[in-house]
Amino acid sequence: MHPIDPPTKQQTNAVTIFKLFVPSALGILIFFVPIEISGRSTILLDHMVTGLRSLMGEYSGIYALAMIVAGAAYPLYKGYWRRTVTESIFTVLKIIGVVVAVMALTGWGPAFLHEPDMLPFLFEKLVIPVGLIVPIGAIFLTLLISYGLLELIGVLVQPVMRPIWRTPGRSAIDAVASFGR
Repeated sequence: MHPIDPPTKQQTNAVTIFKLFVPSALGILIFFVPIEISGRSTILLDHMVTGLRSLMGEYSGIYALAMIVAGAAYPLYKGYWRRTVTESIFTVLKIIGVVVAVMALTGWGPAFLHEPDMLPFLFEKLVIPVGLIVPIGAIFLTLLISYGLLELIGVLVQPVMRPIWRTPGRSAIDAVASFGR
C-alpha cells in the first residue's frame, strides 16, 4: 500500500477493534483482576496506591492535606461558593475539613480527637487512601469509559434490561454494576 492510499475497510475495522479491546482489556485488568504481588492478592489499582503510599512515606499525609486545601480553596478562588446556598454550605464544610486535617497531622486540638480510633484512624485509613486512589483511579477509569466498552456492554444488555427495569442505554451498565455491590 502506498503511503497516500486511503486505508481499506478491513484495516479500519481492525484499528477500531484494537482501539476498543486493548484499552478496555487494560482497564479490566487494572480494576477487576486480582494479582498477587509480594504475597498480597488484590487489584492492580490497589497495588499502585499501596506502592505510591509507601514511596511517599510520611509525605502522604502532607499530600492529602494539600488536596484538601486545594479542594477548599477552589470554590473560594472561583467564586462558586456564592452561586447557591448548597455551594456555600459545602464550602464552609470544606474549610472545616482543612482545620480538621491540620489537627490530624499536627496533633493540635482536643485530646479526645487524637485517640487512636478517632482522627489518626480516619486520616490514615480513609483520607490518605482516598486522596491517592481517586486521582489514580480517575486516570485509569478512562480506559473503561472512553474507548467504547461501556457502550458495547450497554447495547448487549439493553434487550434484557429494558423489558425488566425499563432502563435504556448506559443506565443498564449502572444496573449491572449494582448487582455486584
